[in-house]
Amino acid sequence: LLVNEAVTADLSISMLAMRYRGWAEYLGTQIRNKQVLVDPIIDIPRFLQQALGDQKPLLVYGKSVNQLAKLVRDHGYQPLARRPEPYQAAFIVPKDSAINSLEQLAGRKLLLPDTYSATAAVARAEIRRLNIREPFMSHTRFQDSVSIQVATGMAEAGVVNPTIARKWRESGGRVIGETQPVVNWSVLAAPKVPADVVARLTDSLLGMNTPSTGPILADIGVKQWVKADRKDYLALLEYTGE
Repeated sequence: LLVNEAVTADLSISMLAMRYRGWAEYLGTQIRNKQVLVDPIIDIPRFLQQALGDQKPLLVYGKSVNQLAKLVRDHGYQPLARRPEPYQAAFIVPKDSAINSLEQLAGRKLLLPDTYSATAAVARAEIRRLNIREPFMSHTRFQDSVSIQVATGMAEAGVVNPTIARKWRESGGRVIGETQPVVNWSVLAAPKVPADVVARLTDSLLGMNTPSTGPILADIGVKQWVKADRKDYLALLEYTGE
């Protein structure tokens, strides 16, 4: 189980492995009682390198959905399940900022997370879609760093994921706009996984939508799974132009 934790926080690999241990044990019981090993990766290029290596993982769970979409479109990975909520990045400014709309970002200092992240990809897509004269965009590695630097005045505006956006609002900051909704965190099967195994894995994931397995999903930040559809990943890449 290759896990793309993306750029949500600077956590140790051992902490991340613990987070996914319960889910890995559940999946193991669904695959003829085999042991499922978790390989959690924060660095997005290294995650892609692992996913595209000669020894491909059986399963990929990822938060960088633009990168997952490229695995689906270009490399034969098979969508199994996803979070039902759409993913939308948010443009944030301090509460006393003079910026009140996305159009007013033209020529401003806009801070984004890692350039490979889905947050950055959909933010750039929305700026192009609205034909906004490009802001002065820079990147920092982690999502949390974006809100911190906007709060301290190091950037005039920033783009963050929905979780950081909610915290930003709760602390008194403002959200001036959101990107278009796209497919959210997803589970993929490797290209050569047989159709019957893909079906069994999909059923196993959807079977987790019960109170008994709710705590396992809660550990990885998911409320429930819905069946994934290839067309949603193609639509995401059409939006981002990747």
